[in-house]
Amino acid sequence: MSNVSYQTFLADSGLSGVPQFAPLPEDAFTHSKKDADRTLKIRVTKRQEKWLQKIDDITGKGVDTDAVVRTLIDLARQLDIDWAMTASVDALRDEIRDAVRIRHTTTPA
Repeated sequence: MSNVSYQTFLADSGLSGVPQFAPLPEDAFTHSKKDADRTLKIRVTKRQEKWLQKIDDITGKGVDTDAVVRTLIDLARQLDIDWAMTASVDALRDEIRDAVRIRHTTTPA
């Protein structure tokens, strides 16, 4: 039973109102670089900038910062969030925490 997550257990229970988790649909990321003809200026923290730069450095010319941001925007579009009821940055963060489950890769001990 240790390999069964709580969300899997609850999702199988058939209870109404229980969140159902599913893989992203195949068409979740539909953007392409050639379709990206708009410029967006955003403010990021130093830590966020370093993270984006690290991705850029690791992947070489394979994945640039713009592709990462476009993909994260597509991901956010898939989240089950009531944007009209999200009235603050803290509320936004709470909504995202509730909507997203993170997969961690663990190494055997």
